[in-house]
Amino acid sequence: MRVRDRLRTTYSGWWVLLGVTLLALMSGGILYHGAAVFFNPIRRDLNLSSANTSLIFTISRAQSSLAAPLYGWLVDRFGPRPLIVIGTIVASAGLVAVTFINNYVFFLIAYVLLVSVPSHFGFGPTLMAAANGWFVRRKAIALTILLTGIAAGGAIFLYPLGLGVATIGWRQTLIYSAIFVLASGLLLSRLVRTPPDQVDAVEQVSDSSSESGGPSPSYEFSLSEALKTGVFWILLAASTLRISAETGLSIHIIPIMVWQGAEEEFAAGLVALFFLLSIPFRFSLGMAGHRLSFQPLIAMGMFAAVTGCVILIFSDSVGSLYPFVVLLAVYEGAVVLQWIAIGNYFGRRNYGAITGIMRAFDAVGSFFAPWYAGWVFDRTESYAPALATFAAAYTVAALLYMISRRPRRTGAALGSGGVRT
Repeated sequence: MRVRDRLRTTYSGWWVLLGVTLLALMSGGILYHGAAVFFNPIRRDLNLSSANTSLIFTISRAQSSLAAPLYGWLVDRFGPRPLIVIGTIVASAGLVAVTFINNYVFFLIAYVLLVSVPSHFGFGPTLMAAANGWFVRRKAIALTILLTGIAAGGAIFLYPLGLGVATIGWRQTLIYSAIFVLASGLLLSRLVRTPPDQVDAVEQVSDSSSESGGPSPSYEFSLSEALKTGVFWILLAASTLRISAETGLSIHIIPIMVWQGAEEEFAAGLVALFFLLSIPFRFSLGMAGHRLSFQPLIAMGMFAAVTGCVILIFSDSVGSLYPFVVLLAVYEGAVVLQWIAIGNYFGRRNYGAITGIMRAFDAVGSFFAPWYAGWVFDRTESYAPALATFAAAYTVAALLYMISRRPRRTGAALGSGGVRT
């Protein structure tokens, strides 16, 4: 078969996956993980405390959690492409706009409304819902590839962003970043389409090259049905604790490395190395979760993060950052398993709404954790208390993941079209 004919008969979901993965790479590297590179330059330029600087990114993450149910409903209702296009245009304009602002309050408002809101509106959960909607039997593979793209974005973009800040300043670096986001976002959005209603049948007919794909529920849970299951609330509690600690750690990761004695440019390189190492961990653990129970694998990731935090608490040398980076990469690789499990447990049709509700509960921790870390450092000049708190949150999350199990179908659910497995 000629290459052109082979491309024409390729299952459309793979083209969508290519588009959302490249979008995840761009948005993850610039709009999400890139915030760590700009933390200290913004703090110095605007003459802010660590707590006040944290508040900029803290509110940004918190609003994305609070609005996640709305974003999830919108992507389920209208499809991902319109959200991606709108998010791309507004976020790009917002990156340029904040470079002209020197007042702290105005900067915070502009960053949240013009950069953070459209970034989470157009990317993040929207991309996950797009990938989840096109795959049933190969859901684990698709989501693993997508979430690996987010980590790859950090590996690719963080060090160049750090070099840009060091050479031409953070404002000029944001302007060039905005141009890149606009061009790549609009171009790649053309690959993203809304899936057909009967994806399972289409997927099997259009792509018979593999029999793998992981378990999938024979019954599609509605949002109200998912809320009535115990495992939903167990996963929600675990996710809230995990993401709270992750948000605090990710926003302060470069300041934490500077606290350990690293130069800022070197720290940006270490963070890029962390994301580079997380790529094979994400892919290998995601593939392992396709065939093995996800509970021990994700718990292992949580305890890797705990160990990394403990190492920094009891060390004050740059050398301790190397095992910290490796352990954090193991954690970053394991988190993909949560989103795969949710898709396998509850189905694809209401994936955006179900994950949106979970993310809404992340708001409190996502707001409190980064601000708390900055507040502690302002008063103690140490990140040790914050790292201890994050380690405790990861530990409890690991225990909750370990007791989670696939939800059972109720009699009412089976009567509405479910098949007991």
